[in-house]
Amino acid sequence: MTLQQFLLILRARARIALYIFLATVLTTMVVSLLLPKQYTASTAVVIDVKSPDPIAGMVLPGLISPGYMATQVDIINSDRVAQRVVKLLRMDESPVIKEQWMDDTDGKGNVTVWLATLLQKKLDVKPSRESNLININYTGADPDFAAAVANAFAQAYIDVNLDLKVEPARQNAVWFEGQTKLVRDKLEAAQAALSSFQQKPALSPPTNVWITKRPSSTSCHRSSPWCRHKPPTA
Repeated sequence: MTLQQFLLILRARARIALYIFLATVLTTMVVSLLLPKQYTASTAVVIDVKSPDPIAGMVLPGLISPGYMATQVDIINSDRVAQRVVKLLRMDESPVIKEQWMDDTDGKGNVTVWLATLLQKKLDVKPSRESNLININYTGADPDFAAAVANAFAQAYIDVNLDLKVEPARQNAVWFEGQTKLVRDKLEAAQAALSSFQQKPALSPPTNVWITKRPSSTSCHRSSPWCRHKPPTA
C-alpha cells in the first residue's frame, strides 16, 4: 500500500472518524454534567530521617532504610489512622451520620469503623519520588469537607506515629514501676520486722554462772591441773 492509497482511505472515512469524535465529546460532557462535582484536597507531610529520634535520642538505622517510606504510607492508610480521623472530626457524634449508619448496617458493627472504611475509599496516599514528602489526597463532593479530611489524616498520622514510638517506652515504664513496687514492699516489710525486733525488751544476762579463773604461772601449785611444769634444764 502506497502513501497515496493510505491518504485516500483516510479521506473516505474522515466523516466516520469525525462522528466518532463528536459522539465521544458529547458523551463526556453529558456525564460530567450529570455526575456531581468532585473536589480533591491535598496536603503533605515531611518525613524527617536525619534528626535524632525524640524517644531514643539517636538516629535509628531503620529511618534510612529503603522500606521506611513505604511503611509510613501503610501507616497513613491503616485503620488506626482512619479511625483517629473520625474522632478528630467528631463524625461519630453526628445524628445524621448515625442515622445513615443505621440504615446501611441495621445497627451492626461500630459506627467509627464504618466511617473509617468510607474515608479510606476516597483516600490516595503517594510518596514523592525525589524527596521525603508524602502527599495525602482526599476526594469529596464538598471542597471544605475534603480539605478538612485531608488535614485530619495528616494530623492523625502524626499522632499515631508518635504513639507507636512512645508505646514501647510506656510499657517498659509500667514494668519497671511494678518491679519498683515489689522491691519497695519487701523493703517496708524488712523495716517493719526490724522495728518490731528493736521494740522487744532486751535479754537479761544469765544468773548462777560460775566463772573459774585460771591461775597465773607464778602461783602455780604442783597439784593444780592448770600447771605446766617445765623440765629441768641441765
